[in-house]
Amino acid sequence: MNRIVLFFIFCNFWFGCAPSEQSNLGVQTFAGVSLDGKPIRLSEVAASRLVLNVYGPNCIPCIKEIPALNFLYSEIGKDPKIQFYMAVDPALFFDDPETMSDEELLTKAIPLVKEEIRKFGIQVPVLLMKRPFRVSRTDSIVTGTPETLLFKTKPFILYYNFIGPISEESNPTKLAVDQKILFFKRMAGSS
Repeated sequence: MNRIVLFFIFCNFWFGCAPSEQSNLGVQTFAGVSLDGKPIRLSEVAASRLVLNVYGPNCIPCIKEIPALNFLYSEIGKDPKIQFYMAVDPALFFDDPETMSDEELLTKAIPLVKEEIRKFGIQVPVLLMKRPFRVSRTDSIVTGTPETLLFKTKPFILYYNFIGPISEESNPTKLAVDQKILFFKRMAGSS
């Protein structure tokens, strides 16, 4: 009889005290603006998963990764439970971003980002990110580019972080069987 009571108490404690998923690392405050000026708060994305690829200007691995990102976007874009964006920290375009307001950073970065899109054939929807999102080696979860963050949205939590390019393969036939691409799709929740 005591074993049954102890087992019941143990189960009640174990399941009753299990930690719940909660937002982490300040990511619930991440927000950006689309190139047409639409504000987007990442924690309010309707899809259950969010892919956020962080791109930087003059970043050779970022440029080499674009064919893989375009391929992934064409594949994952078919899945309504996954939203995919390329995130750009507008501060990366300027030598003295700390002297500029968020509005000024965004306004001046838009034509520069549009030129990057044109020049490199970027097909993934782009968001210019607002503070507190920043690419920084000291005070941010994003320490460099390229970096791809995977989020669950209910609640909004970061659950995986790819540092570096997902793949630098550019051949579409090879991308379809690239092990890095297949692993990424599995981690993003795409079948």
